[in-house]
Amino acid sequence: MAAVVVVWHGDPAQQAALLQAVTRNCTCPSDDGLIHGSCPAHQALLDQRFLNGCLFARYLAERLLVDEFCLGAPP
Repeated sequence: MAAVVVVWHGDPAQQAALLQAVTRNCTCPSDDGLIHGSCPAHQALLDQRFLNGCLFARYLAERLLVDEFCLGAPP
């Protein structure tokens, strides 16, 4: 079985936000107190397209708020 290699292209703050979201949505069984990473939230972390899409969506949301509601100059 080939190893899955994914690369996070965001900054540390974005990574922390993603990991917090995964933690909030985790449904992994943890009878022994360990997280086994088998839930959909954890499986998404193994999908490069998903990770790239998350970053794009964050960028797009910021741009839309700035453009639509005149909240200031984009970063």
